Amino acid sequence: MIAFLDGVVDFKGPDYVVINVGGIGFQVRAASRTIDEIGEPGGRAVLQTCFLMRDDSPVLYGFGSDEELALFRDLISVSGVGPRVGLMLLGALKPEDLAAAIIRGDTELISRVPGVGKRTSARLCVELGPKMERYVKGVAVGPREGDGDLVAALMALGYSLREAVEAAHSTGGEQDLPLEDRLKLALRSLASR
Repeated sequence: MIAFLDGVVDFKGPDYVVINVGGIGFQVRAASRTIDEIGEPGGRAVLQTCFLMRDDSPVLYGFGSDEELALFRDLISVSGVGPRVGLMLLGALKPEDLAAAIIRGDTELISRVPGVGKRTSARLCVELGPKMERYVKGVAVGPREGDGDLVAALMALGYSLREAVEAAHSTGGEQDLPLEDRLKLALRSLASR
């Protein structure tokens, strides 16, 4: 319906901005990070938008990039995650950091965001994990090829997926070493933390 807005910032509220486009003021809900990046009233702003009907009233949501908009749409596709929680997640974490946390299964980090509990953060990781690769740029988020056995061994010892993946990455890609030696290196890395 409304793909983007290109206009002048009239007003900034705590969770919305008013963008004047050709004499019409559009109230746009946005993440706190997006609102901070927009600039001061009187300056030009371009926002990608998502138009949703909520409780029989239309709401326009704004984003600083196409990537942020796509991530928002992915987030709200998960049961229990509405637009308010989606904006809270995007306000608390950069898109690539949020995507990396979801891929790693870092429910602890995700559940620190107000409005997101342990169950919701786990659901985000399970349902969106495979879709998040496109949002991360060179961030080590999952096990490298050949690290699967090492990660599985560490998880069998009681380490979380996140800890196991980070420890596997700390071995420096020593795939030619036997699993036992790589496991020792990873355990040393975990012990030094």
